[in-house]
Amino acid sequence: MTLVVGGRIWTADAKQPWADALAYDDEGVILAVGTEDEVSRQVGEADEVVELDGELVLPGFQDAHVHVPEAGINENLCLLPPGRDLATYVRLVADCAADVPEGQWVRAAGASLFGLRGTTPTPLAALDAAVPDHPVVVLDDLGHAAWGNTAGLTAAGITASTPDPQGGIVARDRRTGELTGLLLEDAQQPLRNASAPSPDEVDAGLRVAMAELARNGVTTVSDVGGYWQQGHTEAWLRAAAADELTVRAVNALYVYPSLDLEDQLAELGSRFRDDPDDLLQIDTAKIYVDGILDLGTAQLLAPYDDPPDPRFPRGFGYFTEEQLTSYVARLHAMGFRISFHVIGDAAVRRALDAVAAIPADRAEVAGRHHRLTHTYLVDPADVPRFAELGVVAHFQVGEESTDLAYLDDLSEIIGDRAYDLIPVDTLADSGALTILSSDWDADLLSPLGIISRALTRETHALPDAETAARMLTIDAATALGMGDRTGSLEAGKKADFVVLSDDIFALDPAEIADVEVLSTTVDGVEVFRAD
Repeated sequence: MTLVVGGRIWTADAKQPWADALAYDDEGVILAVGTEDEVSRQVGEADEVVELDGELVLPGFQDAHVHVPEAGINENLCLLPPGRDLATYVRLVADCAADVPEGQWVRAAGASLFGLRGTTPTPLAALDAAVPDHPVVVLDDLGHAAWGNTAGLTAAGITASTPDPQGGIVARDRRTGELTGLLLEDAQQPLRNASAPSPDEVDAGLRVAMAELARNGVTTVSDVGGYWQQGHTEAWLRAAAADELTVRAVNALYVYPSLDLEDQLAELGSRFRDDPDDLLQIDTAKIYVDGILDLGTAQLLAPYDDPPDPRFPRGFGYFTEEQLTSYVARLHAMGFRISFHVIGDAAVRRALDAVAAIPADRAEVAGRHHRLTHTYLVDPADVPRFAELGVVAHFQVGEESTDLAYLDDLSEIIGDRAYDLIPVDTLADSGALTILSSDWDADLLSPLGIISRALTRETHALPDAETAARMLTIDAATALGMGDRTGSLEAGKKADFVVLSDDIFALDPAEIADVEVLSTTVDGVEVFRAD
C-alpha cells in the first residue's frame, strides 16, 4: 500500500474537493482520501510513503480526442512548416527524398495544402518534376488532405478516371480537368493506406507518443484516428498484450463512408472490446459528418460568404442522410458510443438529428454519452438539444483556432460567424456535459496549456480554472464512460493522478501553461517523473 502526503490534493469530487493525503493498494485502487490522520487511521502502516513538498495533486488529465500512433509516427516523417508556397514545399520534399532509397516512399507531413489549389503548375506536375523516382505522400497539417505525385497516386490506385468517392474529393484542375495530386477529405484514405508505415514503425510511434502523454500528465485517452485499415488498432492490441501500456485508452474505430455498410459493421463489431478492467477498450466509432472551414468543406446552414470551392457553397458532407442515420442507429445498438466530427452548424444539427432518431430508450441513449467533437459553430436553436439528448459538447481550444488573427482570416469566408467560434461557455451554461481535449498532434498536447487558453481567450472564455480542470478530468471521464472508475480521486477509483509544480488554482491564468508536470501515475504505477 502506498501513502501520498505533504501536498494539496484537488480531488474533483464535489463531496470532498480538497484533501491532504491519499492511499492506494498494490492493484492501483484508491483506499482512502482525506487528512493525513484520517487516511492513516483507515489504512494503517504504508509499505511506501510518497512525501511531497506542498505540490498540487490532480486526477490524471483525460484527453478524449488524440491521434496517438500518428503523433509518434509523424515525429519520424519529413516535417514541413505550415503556410509555405508550392515551390518551397516541392523543394523541401525533394530534399527529404535525397535521403530515401530509390523506389521507396517519401513521407512528409505538416503542409498547408489548401493553399495549393489553383496553382500553376499543378501540385502534381511540380512534384513529379522534382521527385520522379519515389512514390510521395504529403499529409496536411489539419488531417483533411493529402498530396501525392503520380507514382504515389498510382500505388494508391488513383488515376485520371478515378471518380470522387463517397465523402471525398479527388481534386482536379478547373480548366483542364486533370488531377492536381490533392486528395481532400476521405479521398485521401487510399493514399494513406498505400503509404502506411510498417507494423514495427507504428509500434515505435505508439511508444514515442505514450511517453509524451505521460510527460504531460495525461492518464486516459481516446485515440480517435482509428484507422484500422492502417494497423493502428493492432498496435494498441500488441502493446496491451505485451503489458506495455502506460496510459488508459478508450479508443475509436474510423467509419469509412465508401465501404459497404454491412461489411463495415461486421468489421467494427469484431474489433469491439469494452472490458472495464482492461487498460485498453475499443468501444467508440468515429464518424466524420463534415470537413473543415479552411477548405470550405465544413457544412453550414447558411452559405459561405466566399466559398473556397464554389461547387460546395454550404460545405461538404461525408455521409448521406440515410447513411448517417443508419450507421448511428446500428452502431448504438452494437454498444458503441459515437464521436462525431462536426465543424459547421449544419453538421452539428445533422449529428443531433441522428442521435435523436436512434430507436432506443431516451435515457439509455443519453447515458451512452455520444459526443460532438470540435463543434466550431452551433446554431442557437440547437444549443439546448445537447442537454436534452445527453450529447456531449466536446471542444478544442487550440492556439490558432482561438487567435483573433485566425478569426479575422476566417471572417473573409464566413463573415461575422467567425467570431462565435468554439462556444465552450455557451454549451456549458446550457447544462450540457462539456469537455475539452487537445486534438494532438493536429494541435498542442499540454492540458495545462489548454486550461490556460480556455481562461484567457478573447471570446467564450471559461470563468475559472476549476471549471476547465473538471472538463479535462471528471467530466471527460464521464463522457468516456469511465466516470465510475477514474476522473476523480476518491476511494474505490483507480489511482490515476498527476503531481504539478504549482497550484494552478492560485495562479494568473496566463501562467498556468508554464506549470511543470513532476510525475504521472496510472493504475498506481508511476509512468513519468521529471528529472
